[in-house]
Amino acid sequence: MSAFCVFGMTLDAAIKRAEKKLAGEKLTMDVWKQKVHEAAEQILISAKPIQVSPPFDAPQFAEEWILVARKTSRIYGARVMVRKPKEDKKGNPVISKSSGLPLMGWQPYRSAP
Repeated sequence: MSAFCVFGMTLDAAIKRAEKKLAGEKLTMDVWKQKVHEAAEQILISAKPIQVSPPFDAPQFAEEWILVARKTSRIYGARVMVRKPKEDKKGNPVISKSSGLPLMGWQPYRSAP
């Protein structure tokens, strides 16, 4: 079961979002590229983290992926996440109305000291 992954924002994902955002604007190619780069820098810092890695079987693989990503590309806010049952405010598991099973979600992983 693959229960770990990395959430964050990469420069490639930010550029794709910026290109999509600026798709309808009629600008020269140089100006458009400059605006995409500026928007991507802002998205890289302020956007909600997304899953940027494939799922892994163990947290050390996700941590290694972060180290490689930092060496090969720009990644911001990288964090190892674990797939766990969702909980409500009181700590009780959230149950799916259709299946009756606990809903699963990604939560920050905290390693044991």
